[in-house]
Amino acid sequence: MSKLTKKEFEILRRLWESGRPYTVSEFYNSNSDLAKPTIAKAFKTLAANGFIKGGAFVQSKTNFAQSFVANLTKEEFLQLRKNQLSASPNLLFNTLWKTASDKDELLDDLSALLDKYKEELKKQNTEQ
Repeated sequence: MSKLTKKEFEILRRLWESGRPYTVSEFYNSNSDLAKPTIAKAFKTLAANGFIKGGAFVQSKTNFAQSFVANLTKEEFLQLRKNQLSASPNLLFNTLWKTASDKDELLDDLSALLDKYKEELKKQNTEQ
């Protein structure tokens, strides 16, 4: 799950509160404090990341536009965020490993970091 910008989260929050589908134009008309291009881009990003989903096509005066609704509840969203923040060490290591350009250097850095924290822990335990 990607991190949301403040505006994307604000749009998602308003979709949760309304509980109804919106086209970009409808959303803009009821939330004109946000620029229409900002709303359109946020809808596209939110849909691409699975936060909202496309619904029915609605006819306006001259064309059709797709409406969108939240794809998950606020509670489901908060649980996903909580799970992300409490990621397992294995998940964190795998992410580092996959993105490391020099795996030997990564292992050396992690080893040094672990040694440092072990020493700090020993020091804390002897002080108690």
